[in-house]
Amino acid sequence: MTAEVLGLTLLQTAAVLGLGRGVVSLVAPALGFDHRSLGPPERWLFAALGFVAFAIASMLIHIVSSGWWFGQRWPVPATAAIVAGIAARRSGARWVTPRVSPAVVVLAVVVVALYALPGIVGGSSLRTGDPPWHLGWTEQLLGGESRPEGPAPEPFARNAYPWGYHAALATMSRVVPGSDPVVAHEALQLLLVMWLPLSASCLARVVNPRAGLAGAAAFSLVGGFGWVRAQTPDFIESPLEARYGADLVVASPNSVYELLPPALPRELGLVLLACSALLVLTSMTSRSLPRAAAAGAAIGLVGVVSVPMLTSAVAWALAAAFVARRELSSRAVAVVAVAALATFALWAAPVAVDQLRYDGFVDVSPRSGVEWPIPSGLAAWGLLLPLAAAGVAVTLGQPPVLRRGFVAFAVAAAGLLLIAWLRQRSGWGVFANETALHHGRFWPPAHLVAGALAGVAITVGYAWLARRSVALAATTVGIVLAFAAMSPVFASVALTETIRAGEKGFLYGTADLQRGSFVRSAASVMDPDDVVFVEDDGLLGFYLWQFSGVRVANVEGTPEHNPWRIRYRSLAASWREAIEDRAIEPDWLVTTEPGAAEPVVGPGTFRDRRWVLVRPRG
Repeated sequence: MTAEVLGLTLLQTAAVLGLGRGVVSLVAPALGFDHRSLGPPERWLFAALGFVAFAIASMLIHIVSSGWWFGQRWPVPATAAIVAGIAARRSGARWVTPRVSPAVVVLAVVVVALYALPGIVGGSSLRTGDPPWHLGWTEQLLGGESRPEGPAPEPFARNAYPWGYHAALATMSRVVPGSDPVVAHEALQLLLVMWLPLSASCLARVVNPRAGLAGAAAFSLVGGFGWVRAQTPDFIESPLEARYGADLVVASPNSVYELLPPALPRELGLVLLACSALLVLTSMTSRSLPRAAAAGAAIGLVGVVSVPMLTSAVAWALAAAFVARRELSSRAVAVVAVAALATFALWAAPVAVDQLRYDGFVDVSPRSGVEWPIPSGLAAWGLLLPLAAAGVAVTLGQPPVLRRGFVAFAVAAAGLLLIAWLRQRSGWGVFANETALHHGRFWPPAHLVAGALAGVAITVGYAWLARRSVALAATTVGIVLAFAAMSPVFASVALTETIRAGEKGFLYGTADLQRGSFVRSAASVMDPDDVVFVEDDGLLGFYLWQFSGVRVANVEGTPEHNPWRIRYRSLAASWREAIEDRAIEPDWLVTTEPGAAEPVVGPGTFRDRRWVLVRPRG
């Protein structure tokens, strides 16, 4: 990673945390929270919710303003500065985080070294797969499109992917001048490395206020036993090539590997899931309607970022409401439901209209991901499984409402895994959206609850040993965590080498895609209103779209494969006809033979071929 990108990444990270904390400090008093009722871990975790809420509000303004809000450089940083300034003036020093303990610093250093350092020293944390799509969709917002649509030209492009993630990336790209969606992905990776362990920490603190540090450590460090078989650092970037069961693989049921790059909507949705779960628990105990509304809004925000995570958020809330039905009023339940539906409808309602208008969805996933058998998945948890089981036993002794609510989350997480298993066995396609009930969507929430429960068990075990010998307690816990962390260490070391070598799809640190390359230079003169045709290489067009949002008039392969992921049936059919009839007129031409045309950009190199960008004649 270049010094420029690293500097912008750190600035974005700080800006997001400051903005998110500012939003929380302004909203929290209206919900009955103050600096005493929210501890430091909760404040830093809820900064994620505050930031995403700001990003979603920005997206709504962007849509109403027909693409003006993100399309200009100054509205987002100006508004963010105003929000942060008002928050600082009103809250003063009351919301300042107190001095942190040395143990927290040590854990933070270890987690950053394991999960953030690979991308920093390797060149870039981005990888092919889903991140290229998020890059292009975000560039379209920054280029003035009202909604992110995709690389297909108008009028065929319509996107049914939740835009909450792209709103967050666009906000991050604008809040620090000079940055872009690539930098936003790098910064989000750093933020997730902080927020995901905090999610487990805050859930563990619900059961035992002293269990926060152990919960974060259990979630972020306890891997499986694949390292015993591997014997040397290894990490498998495709589940189809798994060599050690379900451990040391990118799509492992042990979601400790979710902390490794690249950042994806699933991980941000998991953080928001934890925030919504905490708000559900507090609304159960306080009977506060404003808190109920906040819990519902948080559930809705989960869906606007990640629909699969919304399934878990709804299931967790329903399970908690069931076990606390005697303490809850029907009015509070209705407030949660209405707030959740209204927030989710910000994205879902237009999509539902388009689905009816354009003859329904088509399946855009070429194949479903690997679904690990539940026994194999639990085996990949390693020591986390027995520690989580011990945590369940400890949790059963806690106060009734919190105990029942937290255990309800665990039961809901297990129930969703069972439903996913039944869906797999039955072969149900879930209305051309099979990924909505895929195993991979439910292992991370289950792992989050397990990490929190394991943290409670570790804390209780440490206290029991400390009554006999503090040195013995510290040594025992240290040995357990060091043993359990061997697989994450192996994975981190191997992934660092993979990224540095530009292999397995980690191409964004290579010369072809760096700032100043032909792709980035050509993209800088295009915008989402343009259409580009790339001679003999539709893949290059896809890269140009990722860095500019430009529409692409040709494809790699055959149009029947729907490579541009046009989500609606009638539009996909019309697009195929237009491609076959060559009915799309380009504004730009990328070619190796410019002829008499004067190059606008280039010549430059991409994949060992020389290209130029020209205006097509005629």
